[in-house]
Amino acid sequence: MNRLQNKVLKLIICLSLLTGSLYAQTYAWPLDSPLIITGNYGELRPNHFHAGLDFSTGGKLNQSVYATASGYISRIKISSVGYGKSIYVTHPNGVTSVYAHLNSFVKKIADLVVKTQYQNKSFEIDINLKPTDLIVSQKELLGFSGNTGNSTAPHLHFELRDEKTEIPFNVLKILKVRDTIKPKLNRIAIYNLADTTMPQVLLTLPVKLNKKNKLGLPKDTVVLKNNILGVGFNGFDLLSQQGNPNNVFSATLILDNKLIYSHQLQNISFADQRYVNEFSEVIEKQKYQRCFLPTLFPKEMYPSYSRKGRIILTDTLPHEVMITLSDEVNNQTVLKFYIKANKLALYSPPKIKSDVFVNCTQDFLILRNNLQIFIPAFTLYNSTNLIFENTIERSGKLIILPSEANLKSTSIVGFEVPKKYLSVKNKLILKSGSNTFVPINVNDSVFYSVKNFGWFQLTVDTMKPKLKSLFRVTKTSSQKNINSIDFSIVDDDSGIGAYNLFVNDTWVLVEYDAKNNLLTYKPDSSSPTGNVKFRLEVEDKVKNKSILQFELNLK
Repeated sequence: MNRLQNKVLKLIICLSLLTGSLYAQTYAWPLDSPLIITGNYGELRPNHFHAGLDFSTGGKLNQSVYATASGYISRIKISSVGYGKSIYVTHPNGVTSVYAHLNSFVKKIADLVVKTQYQNKSFEIDINLKPTDLIVSQKELLGFSGNTGNSTAPHLHFELRDEKTEIPFNVLKILKVRDTIKPKLNRIAIYNLADTTMPQVLLTLPVKLNKKNKLGLPKDTVVLKNNILGVGFNGFDLLSQQGNPNNVFSATLILDNKLIYSHQLQNISFADQRYVNEFSEVIEKQKYQRCFLPTLFPKEMYPSYSRKGRIILTDTLPHEVMITLSDEVNNQTVLKFYIKANKLALYSPPKIKSDVFVNCTQDFLILRNNLQIFIPAFTLYNSTNLIFENTIERSGKLIILPSEANLKSTSIVGFEVPKKYLSVKNKLILKSGSNTFVPINVNDSVFYSVKNFGWFQLTVDTMKPKLKSLFRVTKTSSQKNINSIDFSIVDDDSGIGAYNLFVNDTWVLVEYDAKNNLLTYKPDSSSPTGNVKFRLEVEDKVKNKSILQFELNLK
């Protein structure tokens, strides 16, 4: 591209960013064929909905990744977790495309990245660029696929987002694929919803073809002792017969020919990612999606609902239920059955009895038994009674119930530091299952930003990170043709907080692969040779520090 063409393209992009729409743009696939989609939008991942498409790269690294449309690179982010190495391209119609888990970038991008990393003395960076900084055209090579960040296997994660709100779109509603396969409905679950804050699973039933070659349940009519009910389903969708089981795009629930519920997996904001824990649950090792709503929910997901999807039976007659699952191109799977209550009971007392009640639409703050709990408004999806027990002073334990409550965002838990821990108050971590929370110290009190309720244990983290070089080091041996030097860095308590490698007392760039506890240093043509001194410094999140020093004779 010559200078004149570059100037014209810059002008066009600057002007067109003011107008345009999602569908006024032709998008190209970001990889060469064959395109194998192994994860779709809205898949139910741990603590989040999947925000884009995952493309298989056949278990290989370094597949070419291209810009889906013309635009400019608006952001480059490097992280040891999350999306790893990622590129964001903003297009003239106000859409941003995202390319994540990359292994490397093309030279013009890589040069900017390395320059910024050395300026910041940090592997992890987040660069925001202007519309005229890095212009790209459709199908221009951006980089190469990888397995960086929280990726569990080599692949490309691809998104289309609204530039301003950053809400991801369902890509399969924009880039069409050939799909003639109906969603698969495996099982349904029936819930007792008499206690609106605590859905209770009554039973699950298999879905199979009946004698009329239609989907059905073991019995046409499900008879229950309850009359305030909800429905959930276990199922998946395929793009091809041998393809990966993906999530179902939409579900509708019709009661006696009246639509009472529908959801569509699109326009899910990152602020609502943890809603996946309320939307779905594991029952008998199978994941079910609920077709009813809590008190608070992301309205963008729900085109229609009546009584929040609750089935309220006011008689003991059979009532027809029809659940329909649809994919992005409207292939549909339909199940009809009848539901009947042989007993009417319009109220069920709460399971948790407590004098402490949290209204989910209001800020909640309580100070009792030397414990402070702050739950911001709209953190819980349902209002609930709260039970808590503080035995930090005696046993280091803390309990906040109901443990089943799902949190959209964090709550704050704080208490005065027991005297026996005052000398190490900066190193008091709070553990709950696989979650670890580090302290915020205020005078002689500690506060924790927690993501869940349940059982917590206070622990003192005074252990330094464990460091190990992954090759034999001897001062006298000459190490030839070294492409990289790896280090294992492990911290079992608060986790890795900071890391720096110095070569001959000069900071050098290292790549951190958090999921494999691995730091990698790659010498280049400017790296020193001869007798070279290495010093690796690593801190955990409560500032325990380890240092590993050695010398190598490099040629």
